[in-house]
Amino acid sequence: MTDREKAGLRGPVALCETEVLFSPRGLEKSTHVTLESYRLDGRRIEMSDTRRSEWTNRWHYYDYDDGRPREVVFEGADAFRRVFVYDDKARLKAVSIHNAEGRHLEESYTYHDDGTVVHTSYPRKPPGLVGVLADSMLHLSGDAVRITTLLDSRGNALEKVLYDVDRRPIQRVLFLYDTAGRVVEEGEAYTDNRMRDDFRNLYRYDEQGRHTEIERYFPFGGTRQTMTYNEQGDLVERHTVSLPTDIDFMAQSPWAEYFGYEYDTRSNWIRRTLEHHLEETGETIHRDEHRRRLEYWNSVQET
Repeated sequence: MTDREKAGLRGPVALCETEVLFSPRGLEKSTHVTLESYRLDGRRIEMSDTRRSEWTNRWHYYDYDDGRPREVVFEGADAFRRVFVYDDKARLKAVSIHNAEGRHLEESYTYHDDGTVVHTSYPRKPPGLVGVLADSMLHLSGDAVRITTLLDSRGNALEKVLYDVDRRPIQRVLFLYDTAGRVVEEGEAYTDNRMRDDFRNLYRYDEQGRHTEIERYFPFGGTRQTMTYNEQGDLVERHTVSLPTDIDFMAQSPWAEYFGYEYDTRSNWIRRTLEHHLEETGETIHRDEHRRRLEYWNSVQET
């Protein structure tokens, strides 16, 4: 899957300019613009954003056309370069960050003869970070300084271990897949390799491989999300409910998100609206509107 496809764009999009109008309840409307450009083969060239402060990411590739990035240059506050290093078989070996403070190893890869790979990441904590979002608790930790992931020959994660500064494991996560290679369960493991019932995620998919249901269980509660898509494959509804828990004060009222779209002739949306509703009262929390201007290779599509 190319960078362009990962961004949800269809066809030979060369440039995507997105204007976002955010209308939170009780607050003034705000807007920001993102600009993304792509090569003909779908690799990303540049991305800029004016959400909080102006910044730009630029991707640089090797001269030979094998799809490998050489570096990504971030221009803005706290500028840095992300540099990619490969072994003699053209496999990614390491990723490092170069900034005013020096060099920081961000990722490394170790390849084995049986096809498995060990991926190690060294997360940098932004100033003031005291925790992580509940959705990411299985994969991140405010105390983790090293995270190792064992991947099989298809690139699927088999085991992930988070370590603290004293090299002690914080948690160990296991993964289960269906016959199509899609993860259906991931969770913190006991010493006997059983997953904890109260610290795991469950996933269900439709025939196109899109998420139709996600259940997340935490030691303090849990949520269930159900998703519905339209004929173009874009999300149109997402409903969220709290799962039963012994800690009643952690439960939240059910809420939903509704998406509406206008499309161009290439099935890319050029206008999207999003409304958040509290399902018990029907109250609208806030509305977002996204507008896109798309340019295609060999042609221009105006919105």
